[in-house]
Amino acid sequence: MRLDLKEVRYEAPLTQYLFTKASRGKIPLSGTFELSPVCNFSCRMCYVRMTPAQVAAHSRPAMTLERWLSLAEQARAAGMLYLLLTGGEPFLWPDFWPLYERLTEMGFILSINTNGSLIDEAAVARLRARPPTRLNITLYGAGDDTYRALCRADGVFTRVDRAITRLREAGLQVKLNCSLTPHNAADLAAMVRYAQQRDLILEVNTYMFPPMRRDPDQVGQNERFTPEEAARYHMERYRLMYGEETYVNYLESVLRGIADPLGLDESCVDPMDGHVRCRAGKAAFWVTWDGWLTPCGMMTEPRVDLAGQSFDRAWQTLTEKSAQLRLSGVCGQCPDRDLCHSCAAMAQAETGSPGGIPLYLCRMVEAMKTLARQELDRRGR
Repeated sequence: MRLDLKEVRYEAPLTQYLFTKASRGKIPLSGTFELSPVCNFSCRMCYVRMTPAQVAAHSRPAMTLERWLSLAEQARAAGMLYLLLTGGEPFLWPDFWPLYERLTEMGFILSINTNGSLIDEAAVARLRARPPTRLNITLYGAGDDTYRALCRADGVFTRVDRAITRLREAGLQVKLNCSLTPHNAADLAAMVRYAQQRDLILEVNTYMFPPMRRDPDQVGQNERFTPEEAARYHMERYRLMYGEETYVNYLESVLRGIADPLGLDESCVDPMDGHVRCRAGKAAFWVTWDGWLTPCGMMTEPRVDLAGQSFDRAWQTLTEKSAQLRLSGVCGQCPDRDLCHSCAAMAQAETGSPGGIPLYLCRMVEAMKTLARQELDRRGR
């Protein structure tokens, strides 16, 4: 099976309309609740992971079940319809099920990000009783050895595979995400086959954000590809996933200066024209496990403390701060901007400032153009 590109980045026209209206009116239509930074994996490129001991010693207390529920009620009253639960690993959070069940009663369009390794038969039964819109499972490899190398966890691919099978048999919607790094790149073709054999969407990202939230000294650093390697794998995934004809069309689009974003989530992109339509701080928000309201989970600033104030007030402050963000004028005038699609979060992670020039992405785009020319020349195009 070959997946059509539109299948990966499709949004219903009604959803597009709602987000357009929400962005204009500064309505918080979409939220992400980061329940905990604790995870049973220790992925080398993770931007947030902490141990239970680190959480306990942290200067700010973790959000409680009661605070999350109060926040959900307030955000719903303000206009939140779409809600993503993430972590860390959300299924590790002790109060996940009481929170999840109450959130489903509130009527949200609810999705869950998970590594999938903790979804057993009992979890599938509870999910089937109250189905989420979708479970986004990160696929880190095609075997236990790769998971051990990247995630530093033993025997987990088998558990993830079993969870995916159970979820599919229960009729639950599953999407696969893949963060591609030097530690799992050799499994790319096998992961594509895995998704195709199960008729699942697989979204592969080869750009890894520097983990500034975990370590502020990691500006522009991560256990990731060189820009040139990231470009090569970014393009190789097209050939593997969509076949020769679509791949050639993609190569030609790269040389025309138009391509899909290098490291952004599908929700950042207008599926009709491929342009970035960042909703962060306009119609979307992220709440960290320790109670900061931010535009995007990849950003350290701006942020607003939710403690001691209503969601409405905090959201107003965040929209005002977000409106002041400015990208580099160099990026705004760059002829490759429709290849790069650099955003404030990328610039901040790569340079320490939303207005910085993310040279990693510049190099990645140059490598993409060079590779596209070489690939088309080899095909006599």
